[in-house]
Amino acid sequence: MDTSTNTNNNTRDASPAQEELDPTSDERMKLYLEQQKAEEAERARLTEEWTERLVGKRYIEPKEGEEAPAPEPAEAEAETEAVLDEGSSFSNASLRKPYRVLKGERAVMTMDYCATCLNVRVDDEGLCTGVFFA
Repeated sequence: MDTSTNTNNNTRDASPAQEELDPTSDERMKLYLEQQKAEEAERARLTEEWTERLVGKRYIEPKEGEEAPAPEPAEAEAETEAVLDEGSSFSNASLRKPYRVLKGERAVMTMDYCATCLNVRVDDEGLCTGVFFA
């Protein structure tokens, strides 16, 4: 019986040709980490931008059953800029979609993860105290 051959199926010896065809797990991990880093940088940029726009401004809550019509996508950015530059208040129409407004210090929110969702925290008086993406 020849004991020089390995009959264990759990070991995998990849030839140089196979390694060239399949990216190594290290390369995949580097790509993944680069993507995560880029996404985190974009979230940080957006958080800073929306913090400057909203913190300290008063949130105008829509009346019961009243919802502002959604602007066309091309008009949305220009309208958002105009509404936010007008004064010291903002409403749902001036927020980037998707969004959620968390009212009060102990506001309850679902734990669903949406990296693009703008979360706006307002205090009991309606002043914006912070924003975050999650």
